[in-house]
Amino acid sequence: ASAPAHRAAPPNRPAWALVRRAVADRVVIAGVIGALMVGMGLMVGALWPSLQDVFVEFEKSLPSGFDAILGASPISTAVGWTNAELLSMVAPAGAIAAAVISAGRATAGEEDAKTLGLVLSASVSRVTFLLSKATAMVLHVVVVALLLAAGMVAGTLIGDMGLTFAGIVGASVHVAAIGVLFGAVALLVGSATGNRRLTTIVSAGLAAVAFIASAFLPLVDSLAYVAKASPWFYYNDSDPLANGVDVGHLLVLVAATLMVTAVAAVVFPRRDLRG
Repeated sequence: ASAPAHRAAPPNRPAWALVRRAVADRVVIAGVIGALMVGMGLMVGALWPSLQDVFVEFEKSLPSGFDAILGASPISTAVGWTNAELLSMVAPAGAIAAAVISAGRATAGEEDAKTLGLVLSASVSRVTFLLSKATAMVLHVVVVALLLAAGMVAGTLIGDMGLTFAGIVGASVHVAAIGVLFGAVALLVGSATGNRRLTTIVSAGLAAVAFIASAFLPLVDSLAYVAKASPWFYYNDSDPLANGVDVGHLLVLVAATLMVTAVAAVVFPRRDLRG
């Protein structure tokens, strides 16, 4: 017998199926990177009591302006030490790695594996496919950011560092934001080229260039303003571990992510696919 006319049709769920599959494919990698963040947070906290006096003297010997590379707060403070050891490079690099691996697998990886055509033949548009993969990438980065926050909470308890909840949340949110941005870059490169190796190289290379620009251009007064073109400026210039989330800077990163993703959504449907 046919279904009653008033019964609603079952929801169309291929997008959520794609998200679940993509999350499952790379959740172990995200978990491993997140576990490393927990370990780093514990190490930072455990070392702080024995090193804080040493850093007071060390800070005096740093060249003028060099301490800014390690973070906005002095390294002789708990915030500055955490910035230098964890948040200036290690944590964002971990989030970016998780995002780029996830996004690289999303498009270029599917083409390399010759599975993309099969997936797209199952009543899934290319834009839906891309946005589903982007959602999975964001979730992978969120896993890393949550475990980073857990590591910093454990570290501040072990080392009696006095890091605030707002600061830990702010730092973790900013880490997630810059990770997702470069994940979106990887989605765009993968959508445009279909080459997973090139996707990884270009995305990681742009992240490295952005870091170098943000870290070293401010050391030259005439070039300091150029650093504001780097996403890294909006990641750490406000010192989120000390001051919490900077809404303005966060919105810049989110807007950049949305624009890059929008370009990928335009490019991907127009390219001839290999698999």
